[in-house]
Amino acid sequence: MPVVSTSAPASVPAAVLWDMDGTLVDTEPYWLVAEQELVAAWGGHWTHEDGLELVGQGLWSSALVFRSRGVDLDPQQIIDTLTDRVLEQIDEHVPWRPGARELLAEVRAAGIPTALVTMSIRRMADTIIGALEHELGERPST
Repeated sequence: MPVVSTSAPASVPAAVLWDMDGTLVDTEPYWLVAEQELVAAWGGHWTHEDGLELVGQGLWSSALVFRSRGVDLDPQQIIDTLTDRVLEQIDEHVPWRPGARELLAEVRAAGIPTALVTMSIRRMADTIIGALEHELGERPST
């Protein structure tokens, strides 16, 4: 009886697309801090559970939630305030996901093109790309 191999030959992907938050970095705790501080500045109370309800929501939708909780800023000001605070925290410490930088470096060393894909706003993505440049010594695609 002939031997039939059931394993496919190893192949290299044409490219690897990286989601930013939750894959390369975990900024969720930073957003929770920014949200709590924003609502508190307007005399309100914001819980961890409140923050978890916004996970995965777009910033514009989230801004409307903050307005309904007493934050008297226009949506763009809310987005800017939250984003500025998260970026301040990233400047203090980039919250890399375990093994993410190492895997990215291995993929790039293998000559496989990479790109960052994200729902995050451009300046957040640019900050993470800058941190990766610093860590890996080269710029990933955006």
